[in-house]
Amino acid sequence: MLSFISKNLQKFLIFFFATTSVVLVIIGVTRVKKPPTLADSTLPLTPSPLGDIAGATVIDGAGYETPWGNTVASITVKDGKIIAVKMPTVPNSPPSVYAEPFLVDQALKAGGTNIQGVSGATYTSFAFQSSLENAIATAKSQGQSIVPNTTANVATSAQVSR
Repeated sequence: MLSFISKNLQKFLIFFFATTSVVLVIIGVTRVKKPPTLADSTLPLTPSPLGDIAGATVIDGAGYETPWGNTVASITVKDGKIIAVKMPTVPNSPPSVYAEPFLVDQALKAGGTNIQGVSGATYTSFAFQSSLENAIATAKSQGQSIVPNTTANVATSAQVSR
């Protein structure tokens, strides 16, 4: 009698774990990352007002390719100071998306390319810094003289996204 219960318990456990594995695989396959729809977007739907500031110039840097996608930095310059920094193009990888606000804030606080980057998003950090250098060089070639920010009245990424 004991061997009958033991064999049935073995069959049950094999069936249970096999079924559980199949269900988990099916759930995993159905949860494949899908491109976000407009309703899923967490970005603001209204354009940022920083491009409309009187006397300000918006300059995009060159795009730099990383293994996960293109990176572009965009600066808004007014009176020789960088008053806003954006990343209009960010690689589609979790570390890059995570690093975006940190890179933007570092560049804005530095008023230039003297940034530390973000650990785990090294390629994105280097590409962002290179694109930022290109945007600043473009601004200088247009006659702007970029000086580091020394005042606290610059827009942060939190203010830009409102």
